[in-house]
Amino acid sequence: MSADEKLNLERENADNWVYLTTADNEFEFNVIKGKLTQSGIVCIGKGKDYDLLDSGLLQIVLGPCIPIQIMVPSEMYEEALQIINLKVSDEELEEQAMNSAD
Repeated sequence: MSADEKLNLERENADNWVYLTTADNEFEFNVIKGKLTQSGIVCIGKGKDYDLLDSGLLQIVLGPCIPIQIMVPSEMYEEALQIINLKVSDEELEEQAMNSAD
């Protein structure tokens, strides 16, 4: 099963998602998402207090500034929590930023 198929299956089971943390902005979300993805954990971002996060106009105007709630499948919560609590070096942050720009 590909990562996209796995994510689509998880999205269909929305009750299975639990809140992990809130990223302050899109950059931080991409760093956290990259770390989780490297460990085989799928995650989704949800605009905090903004139901219009998926709106193209909102992304253009506020995209990088919107706090994003990060959700993970409930069975992966403990592992995801351990991963995001690991200390990350500046080099890893820079690498994640460069990879998220692609």
